Amino acid sequence: MKRLALLAAALFLAACPGNRQEDESQTGPPKNSTTTVSPRTPAATTTLPATAAPITEVQLLDYQIRMADTLPAGPQHFRIANGGHQQHGFAIEGPGVSTQLASNLTRGDTTELPVTLRPGTYTVWCPVDEHRGKGMQKTVTVK
Repeated sequence: MKRLALLAAALFLAACPGNRQEDESQTGPPKNSTTTVSPRTPAATTTLPATAAPITEVQLLDYQIRMADTLPAGPQHFRIANGGHQQHGFAIEGPGVSTQLASNLTRGDTTELPVTLRPGTYTVWCPVDEHRGKGMQKTVTVK
């Protein structure tokens, strides 16, 4: 048992570079990497995060919506910020989507709205009072 502990310590020390400084320009980074798992040691499992939906910035100004004219199909996260002086909202309607924020945003507020977009044409607008009729409407193409 003592020999096994000494052997493990020797292997550990041999594998650790310590404070040695090597010039990688001469040796370069390692080309291959292997990991050996003992049959008695359970393999660690790593769950990779799901690919995050792209974030589309949306700026609501007084009687204007600023955002990209074209978006990719698939999951999207709209990050919506009210940069205007009045309260504003955000609604989107198109192929398979008809949704809006649960509440209006006051000046300086920011929120997110996740949606999944299919290819096609969508209309976004501000559903507050007469804002849509005053120009707070935009057509967005999803490809």
